[in-house]
Order: sequence, then structure tokens, then C-alpha cells
Amino acid sequence: MNFKDKLYILQTTEGGYDEELNPIEPTSEWLEVGKCIILPNERAQSVSLNDGEEYIYTYEIIAPIKKKHYTDGLIPKEGATVRFVKEDGTIDKQAEVAGFVTLKKRYVKIWI
Repeated sequence: MNFKDKLYILQTTEGGYDEELNPIEPTSEWLEVGKCIILPNERAQSVSLNDGEEYIYTYEIIAPIKKKHYTDGLIPKEGATVRFVKEDGTIDKQAEVAGFVTLKKRYVKIWI
């Protein structure tokens, strides 16, 4: 597989208060998951999600994962907001993950 595209995940921290009861603003930042392959769904295929519903996805994204992805929380799971960018710039989108599976603990496949 030729992983040339890029995948990012939005990580949001909750607001709150510090030790001196000063308010802390919530923050959001894009963290790079790494390289991936973006495959458009040209044949309107569907996938069965965890809730049993058939979902016709727009993009299927496959990305290699390493141990650090598990420890850093960089695995895109259902409901996570991701950004994916094609190497040539033709696709640059932000979307919510509709479903995902891990393949042999080495890859993650997500459906947008």
C-alpha cells in the first residue's frame, strides 16, 4: 500500500479551573495521525455500523497505526472529528467518523 495522504484528528480539552480557581478556556488542536490512503466510494457501497444500520460512506480511509497511537489517543474512533488531505491537494476535508475497524492491530480503517 502506498500511504501518501495525511490524516489529522481534532483533540479538544475541556475548560475548567486551575489551582487558584482561575477559569481555563477549552482548546482544540489538530494532531497528525500520520500517513494514510483516501479512497472515495465511487460505487455507493455500504457498511454495517455498530448500531446495525447500513451506512453509505463517502470516503474510506486506511492508516497504519503504531503503539504510540494507542497511548496518545490518536486512533480515530466513531464520532471523532478528522481532517484528511490528499497528497495532490484535490481532497482537503473535515468530517466526523461514522465507523471504524482495526485490522490486525497494524491498520485502522475509518468510514466518513
